[in-house]
Amino acid sequence: MAVLVLLLRRSRWFPGAEALVAEARAEMPQKNDLCGAFAALVSVRAYGIPVLDQDEAAVAAGVRLAADPAAGLPPGEKGRDDYRVALPRAGEAAEAGASAGGVARAVEILSSGRLKAVPASGDWKVPGLHRLLQGCHELPWVALVANVDTGEFGAHDTPERALTDYLEGGLPPMWNSRWHTGHFVLLAGTLHGPGGTLVSVVDTYPGLGDRGVHFQPLGRLAEALRRERLSTPGGLLLVVREADEPAAAELVTAAGLSVAYWP
Repeated sequence: MAVLVLLLRRSRWFPGAEALVAEARAEMPQKNDLCGAFAALVSVRAYGIPVLDQDEAAVAAGVRLAADPAAGLPPGEKGRDDYRVALPRAGEAAEAGASAGGVARAVEILSSGRLKAVPASGDWKVPGLHRLLQGCHELPWVALVANVDTGEFGAHDTPERALTDYLEGGLPPMWNSRWHTGHFVLLAGTLHGPGGTLVSVVDTYPGLGDRGVHFQPLGRLAEALRRERLSTPGGLLLVVREADEPAAAELVTAAGLSVAYWP
């Protein structure tokens, strides 16, 4: 993982992302079905606001557990079901977990309104996504939550040489993810090279990448946000300070996207 560490050091962090990575790594792994709650908790803690645990975030987000919460685990993961509170069960598989609106609500509740989650949805294409991410670098503080199809990502154990070759020459790594599910992750920053742009993804399991952080080509992230193989599209939540909510919304519309939750 030495090259991954070097890539992280070369990355341009989103404002506040170093604390985001540290909080995520300290909290991993997520509890089963609580990826959205995990993302909300980490976002709020990264701003310096204490949150008791994933269960508190899950209650705020309105999480409902699937009939078998461990069914969608990444290969090799044992899962975690040490819930502190009894969470309700979903009537149908599609209703399990947290909605985008639920995660946004949890951010506001857990932060007592000091943070807002601005949604971004629409036709996820590379130019618009690139513009939005570049704009996020200019915000005073931001935590980016992405709702993706993990099956569109490159493999979390893609060889480091393939990533550096992509940056230098533009040849996308051909290793594909072996984990296919709808999932919430966090984004920490970008790394540009002559061949393209990598985005650092902060996942919810320490076994994915370097202690939970892996890199994805910008095009792969756009495909993961489109979620064409799933029944619903994905999107981004820009978690910002309350005062920066209008600026974040302006970034979304300037990128050709809508300030609206995805289905």
